[in-house]
Amino acid sequence: MLTLLSPHSRRFPHLGRRDMLQVGGLAMGGVALPQLLSRPVTAGTSEGEQKHGPGFGRAKNCIILYLSGANPQHDMFDPKPDAPEEIRGEFDTIATAVPGLRFGEYNPLAAKLMDRMALVRSMHHEHNDHGRGSYWMFTGYKYPGSVPDVNAMSRQDMPHMGSCVAKLAPGNGPMFPFVIVPHRMDVAGGRRAGQFAGMLGARYDPMLTGGNPNDDDFRLKHLPLAPSAAPGVLQRRMTLLDQLNRQTEALRTGPLAKSIEQNQAKALEVVGSEDVRRAVDLASAGEEERQRYGRNLFGQSVLLGRRMLEAGTRLVQCNWQRTQGRNGFAWDTHWNNFKALREDLIPPFDRAFHALMTDLEQTGQIDETLVVVAAEFGRSPKVTLSNGGREHWPDVYTVALAGAGIRGGQVYGASDKIGAYPAENPVTPVDFVATIYHFLGIDPHTETYDQQERPFMLTKGNPFPLEVT
Repeated sequence: MLTLLSPHSRRFPHLGRRDMLQVGGLAMGGVALPQLLSRPVTAGTSEGEQKHGPGFGRAKNCIILYLSGANPQHDMFDPKPDAPEEIRGEFDTIATAVPGLRFGEYNPLAAKLMDRMALVRSMHHEHNDHGRGSYWMFTGYKYPGSVPDVNAMSRQDMPHMGSCVAKLAPGNGPMFPFVIVPHRMDVAGGRRAGQFAGMLGARYDPMLTGGNPNDDDFRLKHLPLAPSAAPGVLQRRMTLLDQLNRQTEALRTGPLAKSIEQNQAKALEVVGSEDVRRAVDLASAGEEERQRYGRNLFGQSVLLGRRMLEAGTRLVQCNWQRTQGRNGFAWDTHWNNFKALREDLIPPFDRAFHALMTDLEQTGQIDETLVVVAAEFGRSPKVTLSNGGREHWPDVYTVALAGAGIRGGQVYGASDKIGAYPAENPVTPVDFVATIYHFLGIDPHTETYDQQERPFMLTKGNPFPLEVT
């Protein structure tokens, strides 16, 4: 039997079972704890610009607003007002800040920002299911297995690009380099592949904030981050870590034990940071600020994501959860598409996106922050007349990017006249992932190694050729 804490030890003060569970849970529970590395970030240098092209390394960090379920391009960023009614749908279009460019009518705030953002309207791929589509968008690789298999996360999966950032260019400071807010996108009985570090190992898994950021008193309750926490709490955690490490010396040569040790140390470093404590304490944010983002799950997730960036996170992904909206299907609008978009989906997104962009601009952070709006695919051009839905459609869809020096008002690529297939400059998820690496100052074709020392390339794609200022 292995004994971690001897009742006869006099070298350390007494540590109770609750202390054990809290620190142990930080290392091995629902919150993953990647360790920051010391490798410097190659960003913003004239040498990088010359070697890798315009925009390389312009972003200090990245925030991805991931509209899980897949938002419809026709009803938001790529309307087809001249198409037949069964294609164009129920919504009118509105002018944007760029003359001649129109959005769906329920995106008035995003429309005002079009002169500060870029659209890529020619995204496409071949996977018609959420799991494999998301895997491709997160990793830059096709999922090698079947539809059921993708709902079984494993250490054989390719890593999420955030995990690769955590390994290769995590930045400086105590904060986790890769954070998912608030939860993974899972299905009943399974955890979708591609959301964690996969074959890179647990060391580079994301931190999951958990909970509901819309709660009035939201804090990361599974970390002792409340501002009123007694100073002695942190010291007890530090003592426990030291005790665990000393009493498991014989086990510390294995990779799992080493990972646990590193994760415990990282957890304590995060807990001890005032910047981190302030970032996650949404209860201390003013109600006016919270209202600007929208008092709903997604709006407050975006607010929390922005605060995570301020605390030092390099890549944060804010996931739209299926629990938001009275229909319970998030953006997966196989039925009641227009009612759901009008009442539950587009307005909360529009408000949160506008608040995020406004705050980043007012604080001067927009030039060093890459803002991305994306999903796993688009929705079908033809409305299902029997129930007013739009179906899965990976054949063409739109992603939006802003910040990091990207020239606003530009559109790259185009869909055909009914929004069914790319008509100009088709691009795929491998290019999407390459673009994020590019702006974060990481060569997309970098070769790195998994935890078994097997080499792999980050992605075989090429960054979108967007104009930068």
